[in-house]
Amino acid sequence: MSAADRVDCPACGARVSPEDLMPHGGRLVCDDCAMNALSPAQPCDPWAVKMATGSFATTADAVATLQGLEKALYEQVRERGSVPADAAPKLLGVPPAEVRRAFSVLRHMELLRGRKNPDGSVDLVAFDTP
Repeated sequence: MSAADRVDCPACGARVSPEDLMPHGGRLVCDDCAMNALSPAQPCDPWAVKMATGSFATTADAVATLQGLEKALYEQVRERGSVPADAAPKLLGVPPAEVRRAFSVLRHMELLRGRKNPDGSVDLVAFDTP
């Protein structure tokens, strides 16, 4: 299939083949957008936290398993001390939905958490940050 045969997803703008569009909410969206809508990231899920934290003996063990976007996000937060949640997608070069999903995984592992600022914005910080 040539690049000319591809279409833009109306939700995220990704270039996809027409066969990869799925109906959701009265419009056709790419499969990634449909899956994000059907299975949104849930950072505050006590059962997921219990399962994730019970899988590792130490924080270092949990960090050693990180890969891809989760590892990149965790490293950026550890290096900088905090990352504004709304700046993370641009910093990592990925869509906001992917950052939300990666953050959810890291929150369940109790490696990162959100910290609300007085102005209402949210920073991503290490879980052990006061």
